[in-house]
Amino acid sequence: MAERLTDYDLIALGPLDVLADRMVAALPDAGAAWGAVIGPVYTSKGLQDWLGVSRQAISQHVLHHRILRLTTADGVSVFPSFQFDASGDRLPYLHEVLDALSEGINDPWTWATWLNTADASGETQAERLRRGEWVAVCEQARDDAAAWSRP
Repeated sequence: MAERLTDYDLIALGPLDVLADRMVAALPDAGAAWGAVIGPVYTSKGLQDWLGVSRQAISQHVLHHRILRLTTADGVSVFPSFQFDASGDRLPYLHEVLDALSEGINDPWTWATWLNTADASGETQAERLRRGEWVAVCEQARDDAAAWSRP
């Protein structure tokens, strides 16, 4: 870590405890039970700190299906880390995929599982989106959503 910080004027970045808090906020929590399927998640505060945005901005992204938020049984909002890259950019075409999935079922936990569970080929839909295969992923999302909405 020291090697990576040699080019930075750490004093200019502010108090060390503030810098440390920002660095820790960028680390997702992988300790919860859902970690095996959903993977690591950010808390609302952790995501706000990491991305440098307000709670209201995150809520707007969630409302418009640009960020996937999950609510735990005890009412805590968490955000799967697979939807972000290392620099905080969102998963490409997530909005279109979540819109398609929401036509079949309004359950973000199902959507997160669908996006981050490997299929028979060993790949997840999230990995396919990262590779640019958004048309195929959106088609699959529409097909699966239609199947979910059938009685």
